[in-house]
Amino acid sequence: MLIPAIAKTLRQLPTTPMLRPLLLGLVVTALCIVGFGVTVGAGVSWLVSGLSIPWVGEIGGAADDALGWLAGIGSVVAMAFAFTPAAAAAIGFFVDPVADAVEARYYPDLPPAKGRSLGTEVAMGLRYAGLAILLNIPLLPFYFLFPPLPAAVNGWLLGRSFFDMTALRRETPARTRALRRAAWFQMVPGGILLAVMTLVPFLNLLAPVFGLAMMTHLYHGARMKRGDA
Repeated sequence: MLIPAIAKTLRQLPTTPMLRPLLLGLVVTALCIVGFGVTVGAGVSWLVSGLSIPWVGEIGGAADDALGWLAGIGSVVAMAFAFTPAAAAAIGFFVDPVADAVEARYYPDLPPAKGRSLGTEVAMGLRYAGLAILLNIPLLPFYFLFPPLPAAVNGWLLGRSFFDMTALRRETPARTRALRRAAWFQMVPGGILLAVMTLVPFLNLLAPVFGLAMMTHLYHGARMKRGDA
């Protein structure tokens, strides 16, 4: 189910109905990345560059230069890890356009989705972005020791958030949870693919739109597998 979903998504991305969501996705995701990256990076730089030792005071000289380099590295790392919350925050702006385009092409017999207001979609995206920050910050030291860990953690998070955002257009929260469990073994690898994409320049800008389209297919695959029309 995952491989066909990826193939269908790749075939549809260059088409006219996806052009507006793609352009909007590029702009919104870039703005979210810059916003999260600058904010988190500035916080890391401030914490490190302002470091002082009790009864000694602020560190200077070579140690201060080293801390400055550390602050710069911390800012770069912060920008890299900002891609995941940025992608989660960005999806709220174009869930309906992407899902509608996918459903019009591949699931034309469906009735119109209930949908939600843009404010609700954006609030959900920001909630997932906040969860991404809360999950990643405590685990950051372990990411350097276990490089696959961020892909696993963020893969689960992105897979769940993107799946929920597409499914909740048509389903109740309880039924969305049931469908998520049914699609678990496709949803998590799909989320890991998205987590990897968020770390690759340019692909990170496409990740939200690509992920929403892919998860729309996974949602409908789970729905049809359960015998729904």
